[in-house]
Amino acid sequence: MNSPEPWVIGVGAAVGTAGSVLSLLATTVLQGDGVVGGAPGHAAPTAIRQLPAATDHFTGRWELVKHIRRLVLGPGLPKRWGRRGAGRSGRLRVVTLWGRGGVGKTALAVRLGHELARDFPDGQMYVDLRGASDTTSRAPGDILAVLLRDLGVDPGAVPEDLDDRMRLFRSRTAGLRLLIVLDNARDETQVRPLLPGGTTSLVIVTSRPRLSGLEGGTSFELSVLEHDQAVELLGKLAGVARVAAEPAAAARIVRACGLLPLAVRIAGARLAGRPAWSLENFARRLATQHRRLGELQAGSLDVRTSITVGYNAQPAVNQRAFLLLALCDAPTFSVLPLQAAMDCSRARAERVLDELAEAQMLEWLGHNAVGQSVYRYHDLVRDYAFELLTGRGLGEDERRAALRRVVGHCLSLTERAERRLTPGSHRRTARFPRWSAPPEDGGPETEPDVLQQLASEYEFLLCAVREARDAGMTTAASELASLLVAHQDTHALWSDWEQTQCPVLEACRADGDELGAAVSLRDLAVLWRLQGRLSEAEQHGLEALAIFERVGEVADTADCLSNLGWLYRVRGEHDKARLYLARALSVAERCGIQRTRGWVLQMHADLEIDAGALDTALALLRQSREVFEDIGERRGLGWTLRITGDVHRKQEQYDQALTHYRAATDLLRTHEDRRGIARILDAIGALYECMGRAQDAVRHYEDSLAAFRQLGDIQWQAYTLDALAGLCAALGEPAKADSYRTEAAALLTGLTGGETRVQPARRL
Repeated sequence: MNSPEPWVIGVGAAVGTAGSVLSLLATTVLQGDGVVGGAPGHAAPTAIRQLPAATDHFTGRWELVKHIRRLVLGPGLPKRWGRRGAGRSGRLRVVTLWGRGGVGKTALAVRLGHELARDFPDGQMYVDLRGASDTTSRAPGDILAVLLRDLGVDPGAVPEDLDDRMRLFRSRTAGLRLLIVLDNARDETQVRPLLPGGTTSLVIVTSRPRLSGLEGGTSFELSVLEHDQAVELLGKLAGVARVAAEPAAAARIVRACGLLPLAVRIAGARLAGRPAWSLENFARRLATQHRRLGELQAGSLDVRTSITVGYNAQPAVNQRAFLLLALCDAPTFSVLPLQAAMDCSRARAERVLDELAEAQMLEWLGHNAVGQSVYRYHDLVRDYAFELLTGRGLGEDERRAALRRVVGHCLSLTERAERRLTPGSHRRTARFPRWSAPPEDGGPETEPDVLQQLASEYEFLLCAVREARDAGMTTAASELASLLVAHQDTHALWSDWEQTQCPVLEACRADGDELGAAVSLRDLAVLWRLQGRLSEAEQHGLEALAIFERVGEVADTADCLSNLGWLYRVRGEHDKARLYLARALSVAERCGIQRTRGWVLQMHADLEIDAGALDTALALLRQSREVFEDIGERRGLGWTLRITGDVHRKQEQYDQALTHYRAATDLLRTHEDRRGIARILDAIGALYECMGRAQDAVRHYEDSLAAFRQLGDIQWQAYTLDALAGLCAALGEPAKADSYRTEAAALLTGLTGGETRVQPARRL
């Protein structure tokens, strides 16, 4: 029979065995020698009641219980499920409950058994197949022998041959209304011989993998509990009033348990046994990663043991991969880091990931933007993997070699993306080896777009910087952090930029890596200038410049000089700005750094606009545009077009200005340059103000102000607030104007550090 479409409850993951805590030896209650629905002449029990006791703390699955009951007992299946899988009686033959260990499969199976017991009066049978472990997994023939004895067959009459046992089992169960729970199945081959041949019985199977090859029923994937359900379960065990008295701590406890029923049950049991403990104290204990698994143990209940069962069932290559994935302690990962860590083909790494996900040791989350599968550990499984990785799982040399390959892969990917984002830039000689993937069988695969790949792997790359730094690979951390700046600058990821670069700078200084420190100082100087932290930007920029000049890295001084020039222009020190920009242009031209040359020409044009030399500004902008078009720097071209629009606006050539703004917007949107687009909104607001379209101007200014607030761009918040103040005053709204002006003044003072020098010049 074909099976109905499965009803998926959630996303499976990987922990240990939930059923292990309820595993019982099958017991038999035989009453009389009569035949009940079986073949004539065979003794059959009149009552078999083997189900374990249902837990008093069953939580969160009641809707599913009701749904399965309707499917099993209804006169027919609901239309949306069709009638496939139902026998003539309208009943399903097989219900499979699958998902990670500890998720409550056994508890649900037992609860279902008790709920349905009255509808299967010829008996309820229960067998633990012990399938989560290859070493303890029970053979189908051995289980059939137990089931046949329970059905009244004399032990001496049980056949030796498996096929004969299967035939006898089907004969003995024909016509009987039995409910059979097969708990903790390994795979379909273990289950198939244990299925009755008729349609009057129901078999409930629990397993970690999805038994998709099992015919005649439907499957339900169990996930972790919802947050409120997990808190409810904790309260049932630890005390409802106690949990209600500390709701924040209770929430932290269930989150630390990963919402996993087994872990929450253990946490509740520990609290119940320690009434003097506060939930806050226990939440703090669970917050420490290296001790969390040790805390989640109560009597025979143990999360670590539960996970170990699944880990031990894996072949050696999968065990090694499972640990290598913990090298960067990333929230998610694709196949690429594992491929590098294993130093193998992509096809092999994908196969291993599929097997780990099938075994519920990993969660499959779907596909990323480039079509690659994305996985993660359940939180407690990550703790377990890290525990093994740093303990007996892998040797120090093997861990370090694998991490070097992973970081080398990250550098290779980020370097290719950085070349796309910043064509024509100065490229420093690599100081840390890159990792190249071995050739694939059947020829090279079509590689995804490298910028989409970088965006998909971005969180992992940040983790790789941290792990490289912590492992003493300071050079690698410095290079990777610097290569990420192009992506972070384009997308205004300023918080990531700071949190990545500051620790790297400290590590470089501690290790005496003067060149790495200079690179970090330069990159941070750009960030501080963008955020309006001008004093820090100046300090870091001058220090980086001094180091580069001292060690003879002349080409690296170009970007330091240009950033300082722009900083002084923001601060209103135009003579100093011209001096540094001239020096930057000289280095860029001498060293052939076209991208820096294009940006410096653009900055010079801005200075000329400030001075009212609009024709000179247009000439500089034409040169900048030619540079960016020649090297294919579309983001830089977008900024140049925007500034060209500013010149046309000041020349009262409004149509040309709007044309340039729109062209710039199209270019910057392709790069998702939020800061650049916000600047264009400001410029269009100024354009509409010049055209006398006050309401349109206000709308664009307010939109740009909201964007600058979100970005944390103090400089352009101040400029936009100042523009709004002037516009509101002209519109007869003095209170609003004063409010905007006061806020702008405070921000502008912050830009100059409260000094009494010239205030930054506003040019919108």
